[in-house]
Amino acid sequence: MSPKEELALVSSSPHPGLIPFLLMLGFLAPPALLTPLQPICDPRVMDKYILEAQQADQDIGRACAVSCALLETVRVPDTKVNFLEWKMMTRAGQASEVWGGLALLVAALSQAQERPPTSPPSLREQLARMRSTLLSVKEILRSVNGEAEARLLEGRPTPALTIRTVERLLSIYLNFLRGKANLYITEACRSYAR
Repeated sequence: MSPKEELALVSSSPHPGLIPFLLMLGFLAPPALLTPLQPICDPRVMDKYILEAQQADQDIGRACAVSCALLETVRVPDTKVNFLEWKMMTRAGQASEVWGGLALLVAALSQAQERPPTSPPSLREQLARMRSTLLSVKEILRSVNGEAEARLLEGRPTPALTIRTVERLLSIYLNFLRGKANLYITEACRSYAR
């Protein structure tokens, strides 16, 4: 539409000053902050991810009747949590463990997805969903400033294990979500609310 046609359209409307007024109002209004699709600190978000992981555990258990060996060993985070030690850790130390564990799990899931085409399709779908969930958790961590806190201790080694089966990978994934990730996010949200 040419500028002349636009001008003709505006001047022929019953309220010729309405469109310029609305445009001016739009530019003068303060920009609205974007809100996340889901409330970041709503505990139901992490609960949903944990329930999905438990369901995946059952589904993969059925898909891998005998064993679903990985093509090579993979490093995963050690998910054991000593609650006394965890509470004594600095926020930066906790963030570092969570971010390091997240990175190890994403890498392990990427390796696990490189399975032979003979793998059950349901297994490949579950692995893709698990990776997607971890990327969502990563966004939650970013929103509660976990990434900035983790940078304070960059280079600190993440306690890790090596595994060879998809079943063990899923167990580690579930424990990571229930344990360190959930603890860190819950505490970050509490301090966020203060």
